[in-house]
Amino acid sequence: MDKHLVINALLMAVYQRQPKAGVVMVHIDLGNQYGSADYLAFMKEHKLVLSMTRAGDCHDNAAAESFFTTIKSE
Repeated sequence: MDKHLVINALLMAVYQRQPKAGVVMVHIDLGNQYGSADYLAFMKEHKLVLSMTRAGDCHDNAAAESFFTTIKSE
C-alpha cells in the first residue's frame, strides 16, 4: 500500500460526505503511507482530526483487528 492509495480513498470519502471542518476523526496506524508529508498535508487541508495508534499498544486497535480477523477467517 502506498500513500497515493490511502490519499485517494480519503479523498473519495471527503468528496462524497462533505464533512464539516474539525468534525471527522481519522484513526490510523503507524504505516509509512500515513506519515507521509502528502497525507498529512491532505489531512490539514481538509481540516480532518488525526488519531494515531501508539507504538506497541495492542489495545488501541483491538476491536478493529478482531473484526478483520473474523472476516478473514470466514
